[in-house]
Formats: sequence, structure tokens, C-alpha cells
Amino acid sequence: MENREQTAREDDTAHASVQYWLIHANGGRQLIDADQFNLDSLAEQAKRVGGRLVVERWVGKKPVAGALPAVPAPQFEPPASALGPLFRARLDRIHTSKVDFTTDVNTRPTNRVLGNYYRTRRLIRIYSHDTELGRRPIEELFDTYLHEVAHHFEYTEYDSFDARDCGRVRGTMHSRLFWKILGELKTRWAEAASRPLW
Repeated sequence: MENREQTAREDDTAHASVQYWLIHANGGRQLIDADQFNLDSLAEQAKRVGGRLVVERWVGKKPVAGALPAVPAPQFEPPASALGPLFRARLDRIHTSKVDFTTDVNTRPTNRVLGNYYRTRRLIRIYSHDTELGRRPIEELFDTYLHEVAHHFEYTEYDSFDARDCGRVRGTMHSRLFWKILGELKTRWAEAASRPLW
């Protein structure tokens, strides 16, 4: 009897395998051939863009108990190309812009800069990735978007926020009017987000 159990264990060990999965920032999984990649380099690259490399160890037809750290199921993260339209749809729920602007979501990793507003081009640019941590959370990106939108409204439709003119003071990055607009937008979004869409 003991010989049979030992033989079964040896058979299981003979069928042991390891799989490497590249988990993309949007939650997609891709099976990786470990012989074709430098796994350390691949893991570092994946981390920079909001993904990760996961190792699964299998014996026979079952994963080895405790071989993998507990990894929570990834939340769906829309691709960077969908963030501009998504954020604009959210904005349209709380305020209709009188003067149109363009949104650019840039995936180049940055350390400190989260976004910019280019007044002459009426362009809002959001940087979706952090150099160290990879993809920034969607709510952090939307918060940055509202920040840059507040700059746009400060210049183009200050009257919508009960101001006589643009509150921008030369040499000062954020005026009182800017903070008023941003606070109003955040309050409206908090209220809208708590209500169902239909």
C-alpha cells in the first residue's frame, strides 16, 4: 500500500508544471513562455504600466496549495484610450461645458506631474501612469481631470460660477475662483455618483 502511495506521489511530481501569466493593467491575462523572456525584466516592465507577472505552480491537474500568494481578483480598469470619453461622460452629468476642449490621456510614466491644462490649445492632458507604481487608479485620474477642467472653466466660463471675470492672478497657480470651481465640480460629482444612472 505504501509503495502505491509513494508511486502516485512520484507520478504527481513528474507532472508538476509552472505557468507564468502576464496580467495586463486592464485585467487581461496572457500566458508567457518563460524560455522566451527575461522574467525579472518582464515583471518590472509590467509593474511600470500597471500590470504584474504571476507564477502558478501545478501538480497534475491541481494548483499546489499555498504556492501562490493570495491575489485579489483584479477590478476592471478601462484602457487608457477609453478614459477621455469616460471622464467627459461623467462631466456631462454634472456640468455642460460652454466652450469645448480636448482631452489627451498620456501613458508616459511621470513622477510628480499628474496633468496639465494648455489654455491656448484648450487641451487637458492627464498622465495615467506613475514611474514607480504603474497605472494610477481611475478615481485618482478622474480627480486630476476635474482639476484641469476647473482651470478650463476658470478661463472660459467664470460667469457660470458667479464670477465677473477670470480670477487668475499672474504668478499664482491657483486662484480663489479656481478652488471654488473645483469644489463645486467635486460636490456635484459626489452627488451624481451616489445616484443610479437610470
